[in-house]
Amino acid sequence: MTTDTQRSSDTAPKWRELLADGRGVRIGTVLAVIILHAGGNYAAVTLAPAIVAEVGGGELIGALTALFNITTVLAAAATGPLASRYGTKWLWWIMTSLALSGALLSAAAGSMPLIATGRALAGFGGGGLLALGFVALRAETTAAAFPKISAVSGAFWIGAAFAGPLIGGLFADFVGWRPAFVLLGLGMLLYGLGNARMIGALTTERVSDPFPILSFAAFGIGVGLISFAPQFDRSVAVGLTIAGLAALASAVWRERSHVPRMFPKRAFRFRTMQGSAIAAKTVLGASSMSILVFGPLVLTQVHGHSATFAGAFVLIETIGWSVASFVVVSVPWGRRLSMAGPFATLAGLAGCYVFLLDGQLVGAALSITACGFGLGMIWPYLGEQILAGDIDGEQTKTMAMVSSVETLGFAIGGAFVGLVGALAAGGTIDSSATILAAASAAIIFSMPFALLGGVAAIQALGKTP
Repeated sequence: MTTDTQRSSDTAPKWRELLADGRGVRIGTVLAVIILHAGGNYAAVTLAPAIVAEVGGGELIGALTALFNITTVLAAAATGPLASRYGTKWLWWIMTSLALSGALLSAAAGSMPLIATGRALAGFGGGGLLALGFVALRAETTAAAFPKISAVSGAFWIGAAFAGPLIGGLFADFVGWRPAFVLLGLGMLLYGLGNARMIGALTTERVSDPFPILSFAAFGIGVGLISFAPQFDRSVAVGLTIAGLAALASAVWRERSHVPRMFPKRAFRFRTMQGSAIAAKTVLGASSMSILVFGPLVLTQVHGHSATFAGAFVLIETIGWSVASFVVVSVPWGRRLSMAGPFATLAGLAGCYVFLLDGQLVGAALSITACGFGLGMIWPYLGEQILAGDIDGEQTKTMAMVSSVETLGFAIGGAFVGLVGALAAGGTIDSSATILAAASAAIIFSMPFALLGGVAAIQALGKTP
């Protein structure tokens, strides 16, 4: 662990200093969960067409990612207060058990709602492990080191982007989607066993506040209602969507106005540096989901490509994201350059609408790269602003938020693009025509999120604590 002097320093360390004294190994060991958790999510995206082909339920394809992502962010938010109140050791084992059991439930389920429920359990367990890992990283580094930590994590996102589609595609094409979920569960179990001693030794600031159960429930219910709305006819779906939006609004209201809170005090105060950075990450995360949810379905069911090819092709977005994170933190003018990122993402979405839906692979690849590269340009500096904006001493909650805020955007975006797609397709996504109708509506729906994210990012980077 670092000394108090090292922790209090606000000077960004050089790469050699950051990775010295075995810290690089510890950082790498902790960040391996990204490959398992995010890679598992990408594998599920690649497996989704095969799942729909066997059990049906294409109208709930957005729920597979939305529920996984909302439980990920809820687990990360819950990890802060729970770890502060009870410590990390027992929490680590609970999260490991949930990650394993969720994967096994998805593997055994015979319907899309049960598979989505399993993904929700796996998301909660894996999200908790991810958040606890970031708490460990905060004990190793300062806020000024976070852009480099973010860049290092980008390498693991690249690993997830390769491993997830490769595993998902190979299993979908040659083995079956059920054994893939079993493999993912065993991977999370091994990770939990391997890191239990280090995480269990962490100390966190102690708090006596009760758990924020109302905010926790409202966020989960809101995304859950919107995710499952496409399963019903239009009038019921609209009603569930309105109820889901009301639940999300009430959750934000409680976080702003009441204690105890799941998130840091300033998380939803959008005029603060921390609040505007969190808002930017959330809406930009939402903007990325239309490609991840519908891209593999378009490539496999409409244009006839294999699951392995489709998964790898769509996840060019993540590779571009990770590469851009390294680039912007390695050049002296990277901070100024980063503010153009969301607008590159917007241009990429427009390109996907033109080229991906039509099956023009070169144009689609360039467009998907632009989507990811734009997000990667802004990501490290938004994370730095979230950390630097913690002037209330909520270190554990803030680090948990940094590890999960984009996932809140993924969850909200996944739920809404699934809903919008299903409504545009007439309620059932089961043919080339309905898939294209759903995908085109989802991509158009995502574009304003990229624009709003750009505005919020400029606001966030222009502020000081």
